[in-house]
Amino acid sequence: MKILVTGACGFVGGFLKKELAAHGHEVIAQDRVPAADVQFDISDVEGTAEAVAKLHFDACIHLAGIAFVPRGWTEPKMMFDVNVGGTINLLDAFREFAPKARVLVVTTSQIYGNSPRPAPIREEDLCEPDNIYAVAKLAADQTTLLYHRRYGSAFMTARPANHIGPGQSPDFVVPSFAKQLREIAAGKREPKIFVGNLESIREFTDVRDIARAYRLLIENGKPGSAYNLASGRFVTIRWILDKLCEIAGVKPEIIVDPKLFRPTDEQPHLDFSRVAHDVGWRPEIPIEQSLADIFAA
Repeated sequence: MKILVTGACGFVGGFLKKELAAHGHEVIAQDRVPAADVQFDISDVEGTAEAVAKLHFDACIHLAGIAFVPRGWTEPKMMFDVNVGGTINLLDAFREFAPKARVLVVTTSQIYGNSPRPAPIREEDLCEPDNIYAVAKLAADQTTLLYHRRYGSAFMTARPANHIGPGQSPDFVVPSFAKQLREIAAGKREPKIFVGNLESIREFTDVRDIARAYRLLIENGKPGSAYNLASGRFVTIRWILDKLCEIAGVKPEIIVDPKLFRPTDEQPHLDFSRVAHDVGWRPEIPIEQSLADIFAA
């Protein structure tokens, strides 16, 4: 298939391009930077429509958007303009100019919120987003599924939990730890590491497993379906730090930074049996390997 990958120059995009190409697909990378095959802003209605009309895609995996959660509180309008408006522009362009194309819109498991649940969350369960980023992603997710119901378009959504891997921005906790520890191990900074709340419990899936899931879904996922993607393994942030310290071979002084501290919480567990049933996906890369690769990057 000839597949448009939006936001292809971001963290996940590089891994996804390799995954798709390795399985015989022609990948057209979209982003706003010169490294992309096609440059346009998904917030631009005309530019998005023009690109889709000219390039005759068979499919699209939509990654583009604002991924930094705190930005939703500082720039809520921007968050909605890009993550909701941009998604609608893309869906409308495909509906009009490539009506038979398959489209996978990537949202987030954060749409379910962080409230405790008595059982793992299935895709049809109640969504209770508790930040602006998640609200915007929920709007994009539901619009995508609504378009399938109303127009019969081959549109689907993926709702991944946290994913990590080499090359992720140090704005996120795991690569932030790894960066600080690399510098300590190399003697470039004092043996002190600044952290937030180490007792919160998180689930992390390797980005390479996530890329494989997106490839399998664009090939064989069921239009109109939403898919949870998760590892099923939960660890504390302290465990992550301890494992990275072990990999780095250092024992730094741990300093809690009030600016980074958040109340202790645990993410809800996701049921990802649907993606396992429909396309045969399960996570394969253990978190220990992910952490070693992140530190070595």
